[in-house]
Amino acid sequence: MPLVSKTVEVTAAADTIMAIVADFESYPQWNEEIKGCWVLARYNDGRPSQLRLDVVVQGQSGTFITAVYYPGENQIYTVLQQGDLFAKQEQKFSVVPIGPTSLLTVDLDVETAMPIPKPMVKKAIGDTLDYLADNLKARAEKLAAS
Repeated sequence: MPLVSKTVEVTAAADTIMAIVADFESYPQWNEEIKGCWVLARYNDGRPSQLRLDVVVQGQSGTFITAVYYPGENQIYTVLQQGDLFAKQEQKFSVVPIGPTSLLTVDLDVETAMPIPKPMVKKAIGDTLDYLADNLKARAEKLAAS
């Protein structure tokens, strides 16, 4: 499956956006596809290194174990280690500050565990990415306004 990417301009500081992305246990508050998220392991500095996520994606329930990496400033990268629905799922959040706003880019690379036609997978992943980026933007702008 080719990489799917979405970039949105967010009226919030980069650190506000990254704080939301890094607060994994709060994901169910702003992402209705995530029913629960638990930190399973942490790096020595306290940042999460492994997560369990219980999700409902396109009507399908699943549980994922995901590794979390921090490759650069304002970047968080997650890699599926174990899961019910996907053979591969890699997701990268990147934020670039530009004056009073920021550019949020979410990249998603997925391979399904079941044989599904690529156009259907690409549409479903695109819809999921739109939903994720739009909800993250809305949460960041709400927090920045308060």
